[in-house]
Amino acid sequence: MKHQLTKPGKGQTMNDKEFNPAPKIRLLPVFLNLSAIPVILLLFLLGCERKENAADISQDKEMVKLKIGDTAPSFELLAQDSKTVRLSDFAGKKVLVYFYPKAGTPGCTAQACSVRDSSQPLKNAGVIALGISPDKPAAQKKFDDRHNLGFRLLSDPDHKTANAYGVWGKSIFGITRSSFLIDEQGKIIGAWSPVSPADTVPNALKTLKK
Repeated sequence: MKHQLTKPGKGQTMNDKEFNPAPKIRLLPVFLNLSAIPVILLLFLLGCERKENAADISQDKEMVKLKIGDTAPSFELLAQDSKTVRLSDFAGKKVLVYFYPKAGTPGCTAQACSVRDSSQPLKNAGVIALGISPDKPAAQKKFDDRHNLGFRLLSDPDHKTANAYGVWGKSIFGITRSSFLIDEQGKIIGAWSPVSPADTVPNALKTLKK
């Protein structure tokens, strides 16, 4: 048997099911839900990258802090033309090795163009410039072609060279922008980590004038 209830202010009766109204469900505007997706995705990716970098640091025992007077770690990497380049190829010459996070990004473009625009001062000082990043040779070539850089860009996808120079894993971008000036005997005579894009070449030239 159903209970008969009297609705306040009315003389009619109705059963419990009819009397209790359905609960109202409030939904956030759809555009608010959608606008949050890119932010959440970005935070997720950054979190994953930080965890990956932290794992790399904990598992890699070769990462060191290089200083002036140390022997520059050797490397063998592919350039943008897919040809192998070794540090030993430049024995008897001064080399400016700089590390950058990713080809084509604003800071890395400014840095590379600064090196390009300083090609004559570097040549006069007898310095060969080499840029190193985790980008693959194809991406390095695209970067070179787009900005007419004209110097070697080396691919370090497994970041072994970056680890050897102590510049991997200190930033959410993987590589800390850094530069090293190496003399004819393979010794480091200048080390800047981090370094700004605009100071990469001036730091090296100032060191050679001392």
